[in-house]
Amino acid sequence: MVYQHKKGGMSTRTMPMGRRMMMAPSANFFGAGGGGGGTPAFVPCKEASFLRRRSTASTSTTSLSPCTFSTTSLSSSASLADDSFFRGGDQSQQGQQRVSRPDEPNLFEIPPELSATYRPIPLLLQLFIGIASALVVGRSSISQLFTSSSSLFTQSLRQILLVAPLPQRLLSFAVVRKALFFLLRTALLSTIAKLSIQEAFFMPSSVTPKHLAERGQLPSRLSKYTVVKPVAVSAPSNKKTDAKDNEQVSISASSWKEDDSSPPTVPIGVHSIQYTQQNNNGSKHKYDGIYLHHGFGASSLSWLPVFPALVDRLGSGSARGVAHDAPGFGFTDRPNADVDGGLEQYGFENNVGIGLALLNDSLSEQDASTDDAQTDDAPINGGANQNEAKSIAIFGHSMGSKSALLTALHYASHPKLQLKPNLVVLVAPALEGVSLPSRKGYGLKKKSSSAKESNGWVRILTRRVWIAWKKVFLDYPFRYGLRRVVCGTKDFWRRGLALAWGDPNRLSDSDVLRFQWASVTKGWEEGLINFTRSRILSSPAQHALDDEQLLREVANLKDTKVVIIYGSNDKVVRIEGSVAETLKRDFPNVKVVRMEGLGHDPYEEDVDGFLFELEKALE
Repeated sequence: MVYQHKKGGMSTRTMPMGRRMMMAPSANFFGAGGGGGGTPAFVPCKEASFLRRRSTASTSTTSLSPCTFSTTSLSSSASLADDSFFRGGDQSQQGQQRVSRPDEPNLFEIPPELSATYRPIPLLLQLFIGIASALVVGRSSISQLFTSSSSLFTQSLRQILLVAPLPQRLLSFAVVRKALFFLLRTALLSTIAKLSIQEAFFMPSSVTPKHLAERGQLPSRLSKYTVVKPVAVSAPSNKKTDAKDNEQVSISASSWKEDDSSPPTVPIGVHSIQYTQQNNNGSKHKYDGIYLHHGFGASSLSWLPVFPALVDRLGSGSARGVAHDAPGFGFTDRPNADVDGGLEQYGFENNVGIGLALLNDSLSEQDASTDDAQTDDAPINGGANQNEAKSIAIFGHSMGSKSALLTALHYASHPKLQLKPNLVVLVAPALEGVSLPSRKGYGLKKKSSSAKESNGWVRILTRRVWIAWKKVFLDYPFRYGLRRVVCGTKDFWRRGLALAWGDPNRLSDSDVLRFQWASVTKGWEEGLINFTRSRILSSPAQHALDDEQLLREVANLKDTKVVIIYGSNDKVVRIEGSVAETLKRDFPNVKVVRMEGLGHDPYEEDVDGFLFELEKALE
């Protein structure tokens, strides 16, 4: 079934407000087992300090506060940090008042002491650089023109100046050529000097996400920075041990074994936005958890305009919404790609593992809040629903559609988690073999154990030489060029997003700011390059499911509804036309929704229209 969106008649966008609260983490974030670990305590955002807590505190159901900072792991197994916690962004002590956007209250302006672009060189300094460059270049030119009497050039010049008429003197080829060379060399030296001085003293801000969290300067009221230990995730495969090589086997989510041998994951600092449902609005949809994956070049902030309203409309009453920045993007830490296993941390499986850890523990917090509420009310049948499976809605945009499919398959193949992926929404999905050229498999090719064990001094020395050469001749030039392109002018993101929007007139300053914010973080260029390297250097696994098979697997899951939403004017991932027809023909269980006149980011370009079409598709 295909729905067509038309302008007009849209429902009113809800902007839930309410008192925001700040979460101060305890020594053990959720308290596993009977060890007496504490649950999170909430204090008013006005006193945004992060003090360590050792006692159990009661939990209140509310939305997560702005700029929450925790050094604990969100893995429910154990805490990753020690007992020390940082004192965070007390804005009254910092002497700073965060300024939010008038049209988007959950988004903060970039603090005035930070800059996402190169700052201009003062005019007097530019004038000094120009004069100094002319003097440096002119030393050799002037001496060649007037002091080298023995040179042929000086003799010719004197003859021209004394004998030839004025027009001939002015148009002399030798004089014009020397003058042009002088100007070109002066301009070149002046440009190099300006770029060097700007790179040294006027470059964009470069601060770590942890620094922003400590100072209470994260980009959104819903932002949270946490150290997360990702859940180990393996790519689903169609390989069966009892199948013959020449036999075509049917694949299902159950073939993704629960006891898969995944490599241990590495803790990583993750930025996410988290929201607790505050308004039910009489919705028929009752999802307990809502997770959102962003696309390439974006961050979780791209979901910010629709995020609270989406959770309120689809939630079960106390639903939790979570979206995080994938490694390499936004405000999540950038793993070192030059160590063994470093590049794998930029892969889709690790990104999905981060999302699983965040959502699992957010839902655990939801259960703790429910238990406290039931204890206060003392119901007769309190806790009767503890063993019921929770309903999950998973969203993915563009590149994030693959992560959404992997998340759904992980939950479906691990029934003990008691989390059912009842809804999967793919927005402008960038899926290989569907809307993009096919490239069988994904993920880095695993090294053999013998290769890992052969750590002789020759291999170690060769690796170090290669890393040093790569940093000097590849990484640094690419990082500098990327920084110059993105941060060279304030209009870069506006020009780029204008191509992604179906109607550039809809593009607002807040839309630009959501993408520009991440440019103040340290190493964003390196993260983007490393993610690209992980995709270029990835090798198709022999038995791995490609993106088309992933979509088919999720579409065939029991009690799972799949919806694809795209804009008719999408110039980034072209779905209008043959791709849409193929989806309708080959995936009859998938609902395809076409939004007229919109581009690659319909949920940002028209929030109310996106919610209207989504609810219509779910009826």
